[in-house]
Amino acid sequence: MPASKIDLILHALGDATRRAMVERLSHGPMSVSKLAEPLDVTLTAVGQHLKVLEDCGLVKSQKMG
Repeated sequence: MPASKIDLILHALGDATRRAMVERLSHGPMSVSKLAEPLDVTLTAVGQHLKVLEDCGLVKSQKMG
């Protein structure tokens, strides 16, 4: 049985790092490096967390540059 949208959202928000990222992004867009600054994780890990948040529709990302 495939996961429902609400299951994906609850899974994404079940992680404290992802909740912190959503809270920070609620104030406006920011770069991945800026988003990672207060977190004790690598940029790779931030990218993985962002993928989970994107997959459930909580955030959108855009590549610039």
